[in-house]
Amino acid sequence: MSKVMLTIRAPEGAPTVPEIIHRYGLQAGEIDEKFGVIAIDPGNHDYTILVELSAAPKIQPDKKWEISGPFSNPKIETLWPPQ
Repeated sequence: MSKVMLTIRAPEGAPTVPEIIHRYGLQAGEIDEKFGVIAIDPGNHDYTILVELSAAPKIQPDKKWEISGPFSNPKIETLWPPQ
């Protein structure tokens, strides 16, 4: 399936994958646990997660966390052969 990125602004610090699963009622496989929670701007308390496109609507902002996205997750490849 297709995966998208979401950004969570969590002022109290980095959330954990189990915390996200519990908070939003996600099912196994709806969040990429290997990707985990990536700090993209720790000073601003911004963290990114990777979820199935179908799970993205479940993840909504609340009083503690702001949510941005979904953002595409394109495959990163080189343009030319390595030299």
